Amino acid sequence: MKTLLLSIVLLSGFTQFASAQCRPFVKNNCKDALSGYIPNENFNAAKLMPGDIAEAQMTFYAGTDYRLLVCTQFMLGQASFQVTDLDGNEIYNNTNDHSDHFDFRVSGTQELIINLQIPAQKDVQINPQGCVAILVGIKVEAN
Repeated sequence: MKTLLLSIVLLSGFTQFASAQCRPFVKNNCKDALSGYIPNENFNAAKLMPGDIAEAQMTFYAGTDYRLLVCTQFMLGQASFQVTDLDGNEIYNNTNDHSDHFDFRVSGTQELIINLQIPAQKDVQINPQGCVAILVGIKVEAN
């Protein structure tokens, strides 16, 4: 039981450590892509490796213009991402335009799922690990 508890404590500490390592990357490399948008308070980032898949579920509110940005460290390549509703209906997929962001407005408040995949790398001895962030901004209204 002590081993299980220690493993849980170490794992939660590692997750916080990985998140802390990603904050400077996001601050220095991703915020310009959100110009004209106010970032929300949530920090959704993780250390991932080539071939990894991640998913996040987020709430979006009716009548608000959003920018959803997927920002990855250079050594990982550009992540492909898909936005779906809770029923799995695709709303957006960046595989056609290879964009790192999606600008949209929802007609009603809803939960959306963001699925992303880091491209696999072939013929490498060691796969790099890097930060991947999902950022959401709310459009600044012009006065």
